[in-house]
This record gives sequence, C-alpha cells and structure tokens, in this order.
Amino acid sequence: MKKILIAIFIIAGVITAQEKKGKISFKEDIMPVFQKKCMNCHNTEDESPSGFYLDSYAELMKGDSRNGPVIKVKKAEESILIMKLRGTASFGKQMPRGKKPLDDETIAMISRWIDQGAKNN
Repeated sequence: MKKILIAIFIIAGVITAQEKKGKISFKEDIMPVFQKKCMNCHNTEDESPSGFYLDSYAELMKGDSRNGPVIKVKKAEESILIMKLRGTASFGKQMPRGKKPLDDETIAMISRWIDQGAKNN
C-alpha cells in the first residue's frame, strides 16, 4: 500500500510539472521576445507607422489592423501576428521587417500562447 501511495504522488508531481511546462507565460516567455525582436519599431515612444504597439499586454491586445485584429484569441492560425511572423500574410512583409525572421520554435511558442487564450500571465 505504501508503494502505491508513493507511486501516486510521483505520478501526480510529474503531471503537474508537465502542465506547468506546457503553459506559456506572457510576462516570462512572450514579452521578452517582443522586447528583443519587435520593439525597435513597435513602441509607443517612437510611434510605429503601423500604429501597432508591443509596449504592453494592453497595447498588444487592442492591436487592430486594416486587415482585422492582430490576435484572435484561441485561434493562432487566424491571427495576423502569426501570419506576419511566418511570412504567410497576404499583405505586407514578414516581420520583423528587415531582420532575421524568428525561428520556428519561437513562432510555435507564440502560437501556443494564443491558442491557450493569450492571457496576461
């Protein structure tokens, strides 16, 4: 009986760790990418010509374009942000403009965050 209880606790711990690992954090995972790769152009201080800003979660989520909302919560593949990062949007250029595109793993992480609800966590 004691071995069964120990096994249950170990399995529960592994499952909890996997669940935490799968959750993408805006603050810890997404914002650092935006700060490093996107905010040279998309910041309120320099007034981006596109009018799309990444200074904060609120700015990101109110982002809208002539082509629709930049993020469609729980619909990453329909989100303009993902299309622009992948270079699959039917308009404009791939982002970040004039720089090396984000790697597939980073884009996939941003996509998972959107599919997880694009929460301010």
